Amino acid sequence: MVSLGCPKNRVDSEVMLGLLEEAGYELTSSAENADVLIVNTCGFIEAAKQESIDTILEMNRYREQGQLKALVMAGCLSQRYQDTLWNQLPEVDAMVGTGEFQRIVEAVEGALQGQRPHFWGEMPVSGRTSRRKLTTPFYTSYLKIAEGCDHTCAFCAIPQMRGGYRSRPLQDIVSEARQLVSDGVRELILVAQDSTIWGHDLYGHPALPMLLYALQEIPDLVFVRLMYSYPTQITPDLVRAMRDLPVVAPYLDMPLQHAHPDLLRRMGRPFRRDKTERVIGMIRDALPDVTLRTTFIVGFPGETEEHHAALLEFVETMRFDHVGVFTYSPEEGTRAEPYGDPVPAHVKEKRRREVMARQRNLVEAIRGRHIGRTVPILIEETGDSVSVGRGAMDAPDIDGVTYIKGRYPVGAIVPARIVGVRGYDLLAELGQ
Repeated sequence: MVSLGCPKNRVDSEVMLGLLEEAGYELTSSAENADVLIVNTCGFIEAAKQESIDTILEMNRYREQGQLKALVMAGCLSQRYQDTLWNQLPEVDAMVGTGEFQRIVEAVEGALQGQRPHFWGEMPVSGRTSRRKLTTPFYTSYLKIAEGCDHTCAFCAIPQMRGGYRSRPLQDIVSEARQLVSDGVRELILVAQDSTIWGHDLYGHPALPMLLYALQEIPDLVFVRLMYSYPTQITPDLVRAMRDLPVVAPYLDMPLQHAHPDLLRRMGRPFRRDKTERVIGMIRDALPDVTLRTTFIVGFPGETEEHHAALLEFVETMRFDHVGVFTYSPEEGTRAEPYGDPVPAHVKEKRRREVMARQRNLVEAIRGRHIGRTVPILIEETGDSVSVGRGAMDAPDIDGVTYIKGRYPVGAIVPARIVGVRGYDLLAELGQ
């Protein structure tokens, strides 16, 4: 399997691999030796769509160069373009959308029998939880708590691909979390299109604190990390839960996308800068050691130099621990499509570099506030004299790491005293 796109897609891939393994299929890391190849596609932006198509065409060459008998296309691109791609990609022997990836065994078996099956329905979020085949290191795992999205951001096509927001029932999430921890997972990373609104469709109001209290009861769980949080739903109750529950990492990922009110309105984002600043102030008052990550989009139609200057000033003022920046790409079917793509590509890239440069100038001072603290570090790599790990302040793959003097086993939790900063990374020695 080739899994493209976000962690939510990765969870779907792991469910499919688990179902196939349960049905008797054997996973191979060699495409050349595979009888079946599955590409779980991403359709979020144009570059991701092109990567998905290119990967499918590349995998198809194993019909001649390997022993490929069936090529299966899954995921967001399958869901979004259904009939179009089904007709335009004769290389694909079966297709499953985001709604019915749990029918992957049926799709594979049909493809091997020459039936060319395709499934595009909407998957329920409750029911039997399949044992996933984890593709992350054994000590960390993503945990999807909801499907779909109800937000109407002008630049985003995710509701077209994954439908409206549907919270997974509490008992399903906790049951899967307990299973993952019993298998050795120590860090659970909660993901959804909007994690902070979890439960609103089940209980009539967001209920993420209730879920966090339930996860706190799982023995041997070390970190619960929140990703994809909306500032409009970061309530005092949620912040208190983060403060009071030892298992919840003082870490919040809030994709803000911009800072200027004109652009936020044009993007259809449901918050203003002044409210965002008040929310961040509330978080930092309650959690002085909190780590804040955000992402921005530059080059959205209508963005002026004045708007861009406001974004640079916002980054300077708010001092986020981690910042990611994307250049805008128009997506068909979105509310922003009629705006066109008036900002030249070279201007977008220049603005992206400027925001990242501004953050780089700040990051060592921001990260330096951890110096002198002793924190638990989850070891990910071990060497002769230095090991590499992450603490509560860093998510896997997207943030920095901590280098700690000494040789420690992978997956161990080690108390480390932070003694220095090197760029985005921290330096540490064994603490008490």
